[in-house]
Amino acid sequence: MMDDNSLPGITKVWFAMGAHGLQWKPGSTEISGVSCQARLLGIKEGWAISMINGVPITESHMAWNELLKCKKAGQKYSIYFRKDEASIRADQIKAEAERAKRQKAQDEARRREMAERKIREDAEKKRADEQAAKKQEYWDKQNA
Repeated sequence: MMDDNSLPGITKVWFAMGAHGLQWKPGSTEISGVSCQARLLGIKEGWAISMINGVPITESHMAWNELLKCKKAGQKYSIYFRKDEASIRADQIKAEAERAKRQKAQDEARRREMAERKIREDAEKKRADEQAAKKQEYWDKQNA
């Protein structure tokens, strides 16, 4: 499960026990290949492992050791990733599109509400005018 974090470029992903499917470049924590859980969870090549189960990761051997510990523990564990620039841009474009869509929906709802209010007010005014006309007609007949 991928968590939506407030920090752009950082994402927390929960892995279940079993094969994580991460491959990284030797000597670094940059992801070079994904399969199994990692692929299903949306991890992309170019991302870098930042933290595993609360332990900061700076070198590839640290990532390997922590992943082995987590795998052997038999429980869910979290991994924080630093996204690459392209992923960050794609996330920002997606967020902007969602924001625009939400704004458009709010504007449409406001327009619809205003139109409904105008129709309701017009109907009430028409009803009041008709009632006033009937009263006037009644009084005109009474006085004639």
